[in-house]
Amino acid sequence: MPCKRHALWLSMVFAGLAVSSLHAQDNASQNDTSQQNSNVKQLQQVIVTGTRTTDRTVAESLSPVDVISPQDLAATGQTDLASALNVLLPSLDFPHTAITDGNDGLRPATLRGLSPDDVLVLVNGKRYHTSSLINYNYAVGRGSAPVDFNSIPMSAIDHIEVLRDGAAAQYGSDAIAGVVNVILKGAPGAGKNEIDTYGGIMDKGDGANNGVEGTVAVPLGNAGNGATAPGWLRLSFNYQSVMSTNRAAVTDPTVNYPPAVFYGTNFPPPTPYERYGEPAQKIYQAVINFQYDLNSNAQLYGFLDLSKRTAKSNGFWRFWNNYDNTVPAVYPNGFLPQFDNPTKDYQGVFGVRGKALGWNWDLSANYGENNLQFDIQNSINSNLYYSTGYSPTSFYAGSYTTRLFTLDLDANREFDLGFLKNPLSVAWGVEFKQDTYAVGSGDAASWYFNPNTIDPNTGDVYTAGSQVWGGIKPSLAGTWKRNNGAVYIDLENDLTDKLSVGAAGRFEDYDDGIGSVAAGKLSARYQFTDTFALRGTVSNGFRAPSLAQMNYSSTVTLVENEQLVQVGTLRPNNPLAISYGAKPLTPEQSTNISVGSVWQPSNHFSSTVDLYQVRVNHQIVYSDQMNNTNPNYPQYGEIQFFLNGADVTSRGADVVFNGIQDLGNWGSLVGSVSANYNRISVTGVTNPTLFGPYSQALLTDGTPRTKYVFSGDWNYHHFKLHADVTRYGEVSEITIDTPQSINDFGAPSVGQIYAARWITDLTASYNWRQWTFSAGVDNLFNQYPTKVILPNIAGDEYAAVGLQYSSLSPFGFDGRYWFGKIAYNW
Repeated sequence: MPCKRHALWLSMVFAGLAVSSLHAQDNASQNDTSQQNSNVKQLQQVIVTGTRTTDRTVAESLSPVDVISPQDLAATGQTDLASALNVLLPSLDFPHTAITDGNDGLRPATLRGLSPDDVLVLVNGKRYHTSSLINYNYAVGRGSAPVDFNSIPMSAIDHIEVLRDGAAAQYGSDAIAGVVNVILKGAPGAGKNEIDTYGGIMDKGDGANNGVEGTVAVPLGNAGNGATAPGWLRLSFNYQSVMSTNRAAVTDPTVNYPPAVFYGTNFPPPTPYERYGEPAQKIYQAVINFQYDLNSNAQLYGFLDLSKRTAKSNGFWRFWNNYDNTVPAVYPNGFLPQFDNPTKDYQGVFGVRGKALGWNWDLSANYGENNLQFDIQNSINSNLYYSTGYSPTSFYAGSYTTRLFTLDLDANREFDLGFLKNPLSVAWGVEFKQDTYAVGSGDAASWYFNPNTIDPNTGDVYTAGSQVWGGIKPSLAGTWKRNNGAVYIDLENDLTDKLSVGAAGRFEDYDDGIGSVAAGKLSARYQFTDTFALRGTVSNGFRAPSLAQMNYSSTVTLVENEQLVQVGTLRPNNPLAISYGAKPLTPEQSTNISVGSVWQPSNHFSSTVDLYQVRVNHQIVYSDQMNNTNPNYPQYGEIQFFLNGADVTSRGADVVFNGIQDLGNWGSLVGSVSANYNRISVTGVTNPTLFGPYSQALLTDGTPRTKYVFSGDWNYHHFKLHADVTRYGEVSEITIDTPQSINDFGAPSVGQIYAARWITDLTASYNWRQWTFSAGVDNLFNQYPTKVILPNIAGDEYAAVGLQYSSLSPFGFDGRYWFGKIAYNW
């Protein structure tokens, strides 16, 4: 990596006036996707992300853009979008966490090691809504409430464009690390309709995953005289049933023998019955995408995305003699509480676009919503039981909802100016955006608390609320809104046959005290020869604190020193949080510098290399757990809150090589080698007592520093063999040079490195007429992460209760997975 001074110098050399597009045109979804079967030909595909011109290809883009086809997604064998992207993109990380409450079903993905909140997701160029649940557990993406990728069915996707560059000046808040633009399938055509059924199972016999999905389009309106119909409508759908997995060290409940007989009355068994793995899920999804020509100059368009998912997961086992938390009269041998998290996502866009006075214009309205509900089962409120003599064992504990509404007007055209060799592309737009966050209270039994109900065994107050996740009190419920307006302008021009330049600027103003923010971006690309070009960008960006981070609150039960502790997440304006150092949240500020090369010596080989540095100042983080010594709040053993707590820098490189080889009578080979090196460093901390070494290490060492992906396809007549070999670099629990760091449960930790692993995935498919038969295996060699250090009970509470693997594993910990699919297209 070049030093900071060199990186800045190189970027300034290649930076110029740069462009960007705010919204993708839906006709991009009608592009011929046959070229995407070859990674080499991907460079000739026209893109709509990061540019407003209509003929810019991947190779000609001023910033690095990856294009992912539905064939790429299907070849991974994954049935959810985030897991497929994790296999395909070296710069993306999507660990499969467990025992992280609602986050077992709503998991965040990171790009270039930065916060999941710093990735903007678009669908057909329109901003997609975020999830409502804060990732509050010790896991990658801690403290974020990002978009749930898996609310978008893969059957609806025509292709995905991933802009690996800062783009806040182009798209607004959240686009610090990059932009993921999901382009939906569009117009009908031969071979573009499909229905398929799929199924799979883990090597250990659990985790069965079965479903049916499809996509079909019909014309709208009368064609007349053999002409094309003026419109079309496409329906895509997905139904999926997923069985849970369990990789706890001990899964037999009979191991938890009656403690009075085998262990005495005060010491719990060392390996209780735990469940640790993928949640059980039921998924129902549908997407309607449409377009209709009103006349030659105006067109209606829009889409509706509907998703409903239930995820059932588990908390930690409650020991029979953990007196503050359980009731032996109800659970004489302890109990395992369970989460049932129904979540619903809606996104609707309706717009009209056309041409007038030489301008291409687009007027649209956009509404999105995520609702997450907490139903707690196989639980108890011990405080309620010992106060009244009764407690239910199932609770409705509350809900969280986030809503997004935008109105956008965008326009663009080209101007022929006499002093420029080529037309100047000008794009401008205005946007009104309203964010809403709502917290709904649970039933009274889920949050009941009497501070005078004392456990005689310990002298402590009995634990408040439903065990594993305390219900939301009415005093914490409410609805919060924020409005902001934005204006932007983009310019782009090919100054010469070799030099392309552009500039983007954006101004936003918020009405809730955040104030005004501005961002700009300069980019350039120079074609030195017919086969080699250099490109570079320099930009600044921002991310406004989400309403979830400003208004989320909860009470959860975590393990500390082998004891269960009630941990409260408080709003930054809570008096108790303020007494511990909380302050009003302010926007994150970023600077992004990148420089890269594109080399395409022939139609059979291409490569790109991009170096980058992203600095995020005042990053919003989740504080460490702090012991609550305030007697006025006895319901909390510890507290946490959000703060602008750290300055973070991400430096790295993305490398991609693509090639194709004609084998004559033996078909053809298409290969790709891609890699990411990424190093995260914490360059400043606002208050080390609020954001200490262990939380910092989660940022710096919780995601792999290196990730390599080797992909290949052998095409032989109707047969195709696909292979992905991915090396996930090592991650670690704490920084190795601080062996006395404090772990996530407040206990001393000696730390542990989880070694790098090579994961091999294979898929074979055979095409017969309109049918395609596929079978494959993920994790062919049945690789598992390094096991946690079992003797290190004080240092790793997960090991102490029989959980063998860390949730930091970037590829999960379920082992080998077998799958098959039958598809019919017409």
